[in-house]
Amino acid sequence: MNENPSSSKKWLWLIFCIFFIPGFAYALAQFDIYTQDPKLKQEVEVTAKKAYAQISDFLEDTLTHPVTIYVAENENDFKSKLGSDFPDWGIGAAISEHNLIILKSPAKFRYNRPFSEVLEHELAHIFLDKKSGNAVPPRWMDEGFAMLESREWRIGQDILIVRAVLTNSIIPLQQIENLNSFSNSKAELAYTESYLALSYFLDEYGKESFFKLLNYLSSGQGLDLAFLKATGESYIDFQVGFVNYLKKRYNWLAFFGDNILFWLVLAFLLVFLYFMKRYYNRKTLKRWEYEDKIGKYDYHEEDQAPD
Repeated sequence: MNENPSSSKKWLWLIFCIFFIPGFAYALAQFDIYTQDPKLKQEVEVTAKKAYAQISDFLEDTLTHPVTIYVAENENDFKSKLGSDFPDWGIGAAISEHNLIILKSPAKFRYNRPFSEVLEHELAHIFLDKKSGNAVPPRWMDEGFAMLESREWRIGQDILIVRAVLTNSIIPLQQIENLNSFSNSKAELAYTESYLALSYFLDEYGKESFFKLLNYLSSGQGLDLAFLKATGESYIDFQVGFVNYLKKRYNWLAFFGDNILFWLVLAFLLVFLYFMKRYYNRKTLKRWEYEDKIGKYDYHEEDQAPD
């Protein structure tokens, strides 16, 4: 059966729009949202569509099926969807094979970060798994990409890495595969390392090598071979290089010499000390003036001749 020429043109136009017209992916994004809160549903839809467009632009790819977003109202509801083995510190999860995101309701659970950030994080997992052909990239890469897309780096994570470097407690990237079994504090370090590892990868090899690695993995090649073909360097050498980078970048000397927070705090402290010094100088001056007046008054009283 011959294909309709007008139909072919429509498909070509659609492909062109997806990859070359900014914001078109936003319009294509489809979500099935399940929550009891109408306002939250609207927030989820707006956030998800914005994140969809951003992630689609970075990966130069789109999702072929709608994403289901389910907001759990209580712990039992959440665990019934994910199982009892899911870590207690978790507030969201992505099940990529079902295009499903499950989140705890921000109205019923305490979030230590913006709700939108968590939603963006989980959507990034679904995109990356689709880009890698469901070949399961390394966990540090999966989490690092999700953190990168949701812009999760915040003040304090620098110090977390400095402490890990100084106490020789950096988590090897291969051990991050066991992330779900980590304690809350160890998981926080693992997420931070994942973000830094992917950032280091992109700085060293570039975005194209990242895509090549995902393509090699999706074709069924093992991680070691895929990494070597994509970057020209072995996976072991990459891990060694990453640890050396952390030790060089996140020691106390480097941290204080190249950390904007430190210099802001130092500047604030210097300004504070300057004004405190002025305050005490003024106070001292007024006391001297007062004592000088009292001294003169006493002097005249004593010198006064008796009647």
